[in-house]
Amino acid sequence: MTTSVSCIVWIHAIAARCAVLRGTMQDVRPESVLLLKSRSKERCMEYALVLLAMGIRCELVHLDDTFELQVFEHDAERARTQIGLYVRENEARGNKFNPNFSVQDGLTCAWLYAVTILVIYILQRDQIFSIDWLEIGVSQAGLIRDGEWWRAVTALGLHVDTAHLANNLLFGLIFVFLAGEMLSWGLAWAGILLAGTLGNLINAYSQSLSHASIGASTAVFAAVGILAAFSWSWRRTQINRWVPLGAGLAILAFIGMSGERTDIFAHFTGFGAGCLFGFAIGLLETHRPFTPRGKRAVGIGASLFFAAAWVFALLHR
Repeated sequence: MTTSVSCIVWIHAIAARCAVLRGTMQDVRPESVLLLKSRSKERCMEYALVLLAMGIRCELVHLDDTFELQVFEHDAERARTQIGLYVRENEARGNKFNPNFSVQDGLTCAWLYAVTILVIYILQRDQIFSIDWLEIGVSQAGLIRDGEWWRAVTALGLHVDTAHLANNLLFGLIFVFLAGEMLSWGLAWAGILLAGTLGNLINAYSQSLSHASIGASTAVFAAVGILAAFSWSWRRTQINRWVPLGAGLAILAFIGMSGERTDIFAHFTGFGAGCLFGFAIGLLETHRPFTPRGKRAVGIGASLFFAAAWVFALLHR
């Protein structure tokens, strides 16, 4: 009995001592300061996780319709520094845009591509208006070097025969659609036409004066290059950002290195020019993004450029 009483007294003594210690600890608890006040609980919790990850104790307090993130006074300066670093890091990441994929833009770009080469093929096949469209539009190296630059543009719409046309339609529609879906139809269409033109120009100045080439394949591989380089520009990690370029080269090797009367060098120059335009568009979209109206204006301007090249060809026939 005496032992039981002693134990009870001992337990009460310990409890009383702990209560004193708790009161003492509360008295010396560091003062809390306000780090952030916001109506957004998610934002406060996001910053709280950042602080906890850095070993900084914090407390989230709910007051009516607002939330307060509080830290101990001696941690306040370090907490502000870490939050500042976190905000700046996220702003830097925000500069790397994420493309807005649009099926409608992809379909529009593919439709433009298909209609353009089909209409020109009909004009060429039936010699509409008694014009030899092939003769006035072929990309002949000697004539281009003599100043007939428009041939580098007009040749993109010409084809030797129906099989040649079908081949470029089959592969072209796939890559043109993907480019339009990723970049918007305006930027993709402009990039494909301009990169295809640049590819033909490089080809003309690299070949003999008698070299001649036609076909949309230069523009098709320009689309592949644009997709590869543009994808590289917005991928985050060093590991996977090189995958698109590798895939583009694989496509070039798989479908661009064979076939009767294939101008392989034009495929390479088209792909290379497409990469240049893809990098350039990615850089612009990162630092000075186009507005939707601006993208449409660029696409319309590219269409007018293509039409103007054919006007030059008709005037100089």
